[in-house]
Amino acid sequence: MRVMDLPPFPRKIEIPDLENFIRTRLSNAELVSPHHAIPLVGYMSWPNDEVARADLEGTLWSWLDTSQGVPPPVPARLSRLQANWERVADIFHIYCDLVGGGHQERRGGPSIGKAITLVDEKATSWGTSETTLWEHWKAYKDVAHLVTAASLICLEARRIYYARPLGPIGLPATQIVPFQIALLMPDFVLAVAMEFERLGLGTTSNIRAESALDPETLWRIPSDINVVPVTPPPRPLSTQDIVVLNNRRAGNRGRARAKT
Repeated sequence: MRVMDLPPFPRKIEIPDLENFIRTRLSNAELVSPHHAIPLVGYMSWPNDEVARADLEGTLWSWLDTSQGVPPPVPARLSRLQANWERVADIFHIYCDLVGGGHQERRGGPSIGKAITLVDEKATSWGTSETTLWEHWKAYKDVAHLVTAASLICLEARRIYYARPLGPIGLPATQIVPFQIALLMPDFVLAVAMEFERLGLGTTSNIRAESALDPETLWRIPSDINVVPVTPPPRPLSTQDIVVLNNRRAGNRGRARAKT
């Protein structure tokens, strides 16, 4: 079992007003908890490469020393990683939707394979075939709860921003991306990720006895992190989603499909 090396927050973090919390953090655009934010981004970026993770964290600490707490722009080498994060987030969030809705119990229960089928069906861009999605999942499955939480908060932050833009010192719209969300709101990301972790480690049916996330390799959130979990809002599947799943052939893993 792997547990992230993150210190407990000095006081209990509870977020009752999500919109006010997001708006405050985006408006100030400062790293309020770098000892959590920087390691968190390191785990999300390089879950299984300790050397690369340490190198990234060193770069971010160096930037922080000269930037007076202002978060850095997204490093060029992480731009591709962010795109992969968002695809993994799509997969895992749909898996959690399947669990929450009690779907597919007569067909083996919810699974990552079924979630990938739905992501593939909805996708319109290149690089989102089932084969590629399985590759992304394999690379980031051990931080899926973290990247899904950061991506979900990012979507909500963009909605809040466009409803009422921030002041002149706030984070620009172009910088509202999962990387910056993890830096500015590590406590919020961890709070949401705790619930995703619980869902991913739980078994989902009497038929399927294994969890979606590997309990041995998953980067778990420390139990003493001192954060109150935040439950993501439920998302019902559409009628078309159900049709796609019902038409899915059992064991359909890695089938390439050209995008139009």
